[in-house]
Amino acid sequence: MSLYLAVFNGEDEVTGWVLGHYSDFGSFRDVISETVGDKRFPVLMAHSDCDGAWQAQELPQLQLELNSIAEEFRKLPPRDLSDAFEHTTQWRRGARNLYECFHNVDGENLFDALIELANEGIRLNQPIVFQ
Repeated sequence: MSLYLAVFNGEDEVTGWVLGHYSDFGSFRDVISETVGDKRFPVLMAHSDCDGAWQAQELPQLQLELNSIAEEFRKLPPRDLSDAFEHTTQWRRGARNLYECFHNVDGENLFDALIELANEGIRLNQPIVFQ
C-alpha cells in the first residue's frame, strides 16, 4: 500500500506526492535510528507510519529535524536499500552519500520533498496529512 503525503487547504489539495510504500517510510526511519539515533528527532521518529498527520505547529520542528539528519547523512557513505525503496533504484545509482539514497516516487530527494511539504503547511497553517 502506498503512502501519500499532502497538504490541504480546506477540502482542496494544495500539494502532495507518493513517498512509496508505508514500509519505505518505516525503513527510512530505521536507517535514521541506526545511523544517527532517534531520540533527537521526536517529531519525525515518533509519528506513526499509518494514517494521521503532522500538525501545523509541529512543522517547524520537523524541518529542523530533517535538516539536521540531512546534514549528517551527507557525511555518511551511501547504503544499499534493497529491502526498501525499490521504486527509486535508478535515482540511487551513483549516490555519493546516504542523503542521496532516499527519493519519493517522482525522484525528488526525500528530505527536500518533506521540507518543501512542511513549507507549504507552515505557509497555510495546515497539517501534512498521511493517506
